[in-house]
Amino acid sequence: MFFSKRKTVNEELVSLHLPYPDKEDRLVRVYVPEHKKGEKLPVIYMTDGQSIFDEESNPWGCWHTREAVKAEYESSGRKAIIVGIHSPRHPLLRTNELTPKSIGSITLPEIPPPMPEGMPPMPEGMPPMPEGMPPMPEGAQMTPEMLTQMMEEMQKMFSPEGEIFDNFLIKTVMPEVEAKFPVKKGRANTAICGSSSGGLESFYIALVHPERFCAAGIFSPAFIFYSTDDIKTWVKNSLQKKTPFLYIYCGQGEEKEKEMCDQAKPIFDLLKDSLPQKMIKEVILPDAIHNEAAWEPIFKDFLHIFLTEGKKF
Repeated sequence: MFFSKRKTVNEELVSLHLPYPDKEDRLVRVYVPEHKKGEKLPVIYMTDGQSIFDEESNPWGCWHTREAVKAEYESSGRKAIIVGIHSPRHPLLRTNELTPKSIGSITLPEIPPPMPEGMPPMPEGMPPMPEGMPPMPEGAQMTPEMLTQMMEEMQKMFSPEGEIFDNFLIKTVMPEVEAKFPVKKGRANTAICGSSSGGLESFYIALVHPERFCAAGIFSPAFIFYSTDDIKTWVKNSLQKKTPFLYIYCGQGEEKEKEMCDQAKPIFDLLKDSLPQKMIKEVILPDAIHNEAAWEPIFKDFLHIFLTEGKKF
C-alpha cells in the first residue's frame, strides 16, 4: 500500500494588517487548516472577520468557522482556507463600509418616536461612538432626548462605501492571500460569504465579479436601505450568463430579522425566476433571529455545498 510521505503542516490563524483606502490598516485574519505540504486549498472570503473565529473578538457571538472546516473534513475529506476581514467596531461605520451606493437610492429608517423615561443604561462593552458624535460613557443612563439626538447624528453620518470595500477585497486582500498562503486559485475554488450588511456586500460583490467567485453565502442581507424596485432593477442589469451559486438565507423569529426577510423575499423570488434551479438555494427559518448563533449552522451547509459542488457552478 502506498503511504504519502508529504509532511503535514499544522493549522494556523495568521493576522495580516493591510492598507485600506483612506483609512488605517485593516486587520485580516487567515485560517489555514492542517494540510499536506504542497497541498492547495479552496478559499472563502468573509466579511466581519471578528465574528467568525472566536468568542473573544466579538461580544455578540461567533460562527466557529474553524470548527466547521474540521467537521467538514471529517465528513467529506474536504477543507478550505477561511479569510476574515475585520469590520470597524461601531455598527454605523460597519454599515457604511458594507453598503454599496450603486444599487439604488438610500432610504434610512425613520427616527423612532420618543421612548418613555427609565430606559436601561448603555451596556458595558459597547464600541465607541464614531468620530464626530458625543461620547456615551459606559453605564450612563440613556434618555429619550439623547436617543433621538444620537439617531439624528447617525443619519447625518451615514455614507455608503461598499464599492471601496469591494476594491479592497479584490485588489489588496485576494492578491496578498494568494501570494502568502496555499490557495487553490480560480473561480471554482473561491467563494464569498457574509451576514446582514455583510450579506448585502457579499451579494453585491458576487454579482459584480462572477468571474472570480463560484458561490456566495448571503445571510440575512440588509436590503432594507433600498426600495424593492431599485434592487430588482440592479439585479436584472447585473445578472450575467455565468452567475455564482447563491445561498440565500433569512429568519423570521424577531421583528428585525422578519423585516429584513420581508424586504429580501421579492429579490429571492426574482433570482429564482431568473437563474437555473441548481444555482440558488433559499432557506427561511421561521424561528431564527438576527445573530451569529443562527448563521453558524447555515454557514456549515454553505461550506459543504461550496466544497463538494463548487466545480459544477
